[in-house]
Amino acid sequence: MQFARRILVATACALGLLVTVSVGRAQPIALLPNDTELIVTINFQQILKSEVVKANKTLIDLAKGKIEEQLDDKGVSKWLKKADFDLFRDLSSVTFAVPGGRNPQEGIILLEGKFNAEKIDAAVVAASKEAGGGVKVTRIANVKAYEVTPKEDKTMYVGVLDSKTIIACATKKDFAAAVARLNSAKAPAFKSAAIKKLMSTVNKKQSISMVATASLLAKLGENSPQADNPQVQQAMAILKTMEGGSLALTINKDIDLQVAVTTMDAETAQKYAGVLNLLVGVAKMKVAEKAKEDEKFKTVVDIVNTVRVTTQGPNLVIRGQVTFANLEKLLQNLPIPQN
Repeated sequence: MQFARRILVATACALGLLVTVSVGRAQPIALLPNDTELIVTINFQQILKSEVVKANKTLIDLAKGKIEEQLDDKGVSKWLKKADFDLFRDLSSVTFAVPGGRNPQEGIILLEGKFNAEKIDAAVVAASKEAGGGVKVTRIANVKAYEVTPKEDKTMYVGVLDSKTIIACATKKDFAAAVARLNSAKAPAFKSAAIKKLMSTVNKKQSISMVATASLLAKLGENSPQADNPQVQQAMAILKTMEGGSLALTINKDIDLQVAVTTMDAETAQKYAGVLNLLVGVAKMKVAEKAKEDEKFKTVVDIVNTVRVTTQGPNLVIRGQVTFANLEKLLQNLPIPQN
């Protein structure tokens, strides 16, 4: 997808474009446009500090080595070293946001972390010189920013809103609006009722989270290369009957999964929760019976027994847990295609 490619390009640019700006500190979510209809956050530090990562240090070191090798091949490592920036030490989280009611390509990226402003600024200058230019310095809303135009792609505006937050926008208007919200320290004023309701279902303790309106997800699906796929079309039809939903995954000792769907009000959510709890109860009995015939289903029994359906105001919330031991068993039991 073109937008995914632009996100990768803009993130790489944002990591290298840090300059000192004298403005206050605010929560990154508060900086997003009011018309935001999709928010995805990846909490790198939470993942790196999780029990499972600490218990598998050798594998993580191998993964880090592979990533660093890729950065070396692309010529990025030397600039990160010059900037005294360690991807695994200094990057806390990345948030991607997509607006509704306009071109989905006009997304926003927010990076949280720790940066050495002077060294990174020097690295940017040196990298731009070596590349023969391509980065234009400008000011937006009285804040120093960079116009970055990757080859055969659209311009992104990248800058630092404080010592711990970098922003990359597709438009100057969104950049200026983020600066204004930062200076005013106002809470988010999202237009979407679904987004407002669902924000209470995600938090910074989660490893990966997504909040989205059903209408935007449907729009993205209709514009995808797989839009003609019957399964995709069926999913789009279901989405059009919903307001929105959230998805969260938390990696620690085990994997916690959470899915939330917003309804009209708390009473409706409770009504749906009652029905779903009955269905979950039936599923537990069916799987338990199957496990008596086939021991492989004992793992599924363990997982299904963790499923809980609750409500959170107007939100219907489904939670479950998978231990890494059970995940390993599931993977071992997957059918292997024969050549």
